[in-house]
Amino acid sequence: MTAGTMRDAGARSRLHRALGAAAALGTVALTTPAHAAPLADPVDLGLEASIVSAPTPYVEPGDPLSAMVTVSNTTGAPVDDATVAMRVTRDPLEDREALAEFLGGGEAALVTVGTAPLGVTTTTAPASGSDGTEEVTRLGDGVSTTVSVTAREGRLPFAEDSWAAHGVTLELRVGDQVTTLLTGAVTWADADVPELTLSTLATASGLSARVRAVATASSIDGVTLAIDGTALSALGTSTFDLSDRDVMRLPAQDPDLVSLAHAENTSLLDYSLARSEQAATGGFTDLPWLGIVGEADRPTLRLAADAGATALLVTDGLDAATSGVTAATLPSRGDGARLTLLTPDATLSGYAVADGEVDPGAVGAAVAAGALTAAETDAPVLVWTGDDWTPSASDATDALAGLLESPFVSTVGVAELVEADEGRTTRAPALVGEDDDLGQTAITGLTTRLADLMDLSVVADDPDDVLDPGGAAVLSPLTRSLRGDEVARELRLADSATSIDATLGALHVAAGSDINFIADKGALPVTVVNDLDVDATVVVDMTSFSANLQIRDSPTVTVPARSSITVPVEVSAVSTANVQARTVLRNTDGASIAAPVSMSVRVRADWGTAVTAVFTVGLIVMLVLGVIRTVRRGRKDTRTARTDGGGKG
Repeated sequence: MTAGTMRDAGARSRLHRALGAAAALGTVALTTPAHAAPLADPVDLGLEASIVSAPTPYVEPGDPLSAMVTVSNTTGAPVDDATVAMRVTRDPLEDREALAEFLGGGEAALVTVGTAPLGVTTTTAPASGSDGTEEVTRLGDGVSTTVSVTAREGRLPFAEDSWAAHGVTLELRVGDQVTTLLTGAVTWADADVPELTLSTLATASGLSARVRAVATASSIDGVTLAIDGTALSALGTSTFDLSDRDVMRLPAQDPDLVSLAHAENTSLLDYSLARSEQAATGGFTDLPWLGIVGEADRPTLRLAADAGATALLVTDGLDAATSGVTAATLPSRGDGARLTLLTPDATLSGYAVADGEVDPGAVGAAVAAGALTAAETDAPVLVWTGDDWTPSASDATDALAGLLESPFVSTVGVAELVEADEGRTTRAPALVGEDDDLGQTAITGLTTRLADLMDLSVVADDPDDVLDPGGAAVLSPLTRSLRGDEVARELRLADSATSIDATLGALHVAAGSDINFIADKGALPVTVVNDLDVDATVVVDMTSFSANLQIRDSPTVTVPARSSITVPVEVSAVSTANVQARTVLRNTDGASIAAPVSMSVRVRADWGTAVTAVFTVGLIVMLVLGVIRTVRRGRKDTRTARTDGGGKG
């Protein structure tokens, strides 16, 4: 779409139908108008009203400007001559500041462009002293009615051959009492509205429920979704079809890149990126990754660029009250690196993420803000849904969809926006926000624990069974949302340390008592305890601190989950001595995975030899005695036989 090009009539018709169908269905209290400031003297009319469809957000010549309202009479008595009126500002809103002022309840000259009576026409008896009868429009007690109010073309203050944004209101009137139901805006287009090149970014990280809500609600043409793969994996990859969407990858658990850069730590970021990439299937491996920072300085630029970031989204310093438009990109350089910074326009972002369920005028306000933004800049503009956006209803994205569907809007993906960024680079500040960093000591401790968890994970058939929950605990204190919150970070660090240390200590050698070893060769018993939720394959490595006891092997065993086994370690005794031995559990790669346990072994090798000798001598003596006894018995038997024979002769 080139500047000044309008879509065909069919496209305009589809747009109007889409915006009409998406209009808010929110119920508003009569004393709490959407957008508008509370009335100076709120009037409780005893009527309940809800907006069925808000005024048409975008109007071209021949298009109706209309709205629908449902009103219910709960006063306990009939209400006469109640009407719903549509009013439009006589003069156009010149800029976004004027739009904000009007929506906030600022004074403006309004023209009534259409009314709709509530109830049915009824003939009533004349008032006392009057002749004839009167006709009134009466809304009976307990009656609910839905009316359509449409602007009469001749009453609209729209100039021919021009475009403009006008304020619009819906009012409920009963006699001289008036309550504002809605305050919004309408964009009139009898000329080319300036083109707005718009990039929209929805970031989904944090709790799984929020990730689900953001990923679902942002499935709109023209929206780039940046998502943490670990959260997507936790939801189940079948939950979303990302194949036809513009998707970017966030590092797992959205780590504080500035703290990591200031600590010159790359290992935790590398792990976070690998975890996000591997946690979800469906092409995450090839997705570009996006970093999010409050402020970006040179070390942060260098860290992100070296790790292959596509861009950095900068979230601090965005002031919605700023009258000027913020350009979408800011090419920056520092410490020998060049990277594009994404800078959202806070004002337009605020209009785009307004909840249509809460604010029935949100769609019209967003479209008008988009048109006024386009009038102020030729550069691309970025809308960011923010860290806290958690849309919960189907109409929560009506404003965003209405803005993106506007005929004057040309959408571009974030990655494409960055690719096309050829602006002159600015130099990033040398160092920012050091006081808000997670300290070097804490980051070093997390790095050490991560390395220990990686070694421990090797014992499992699937290392991720150990590493995934442990790694999540490592990254938890690094979450960007905790930056600058010292108390919350300290609590998170303590919880993380407790959780990780419990995992690292789950596989260990039970402390043993002194052992008597009376033999030349044999086995020493070692009890291995596995409190992990998975089977663990370990190497039992015993070391003797004396040549009098020699270790003959280091057995490899598999210990079932949540159990313990006794492992025999073959040893040889050289001579009698009291020996200190130490046992360490290792993974199959040879890395130590548990604290070493010492034991005292009383080796009595000569006792074993002496016992063997005594036993052997005893056997020989018994054998000799047996032979002597046998010989004696044989001689006695011979003498007896001879004596018996002589008697017979």
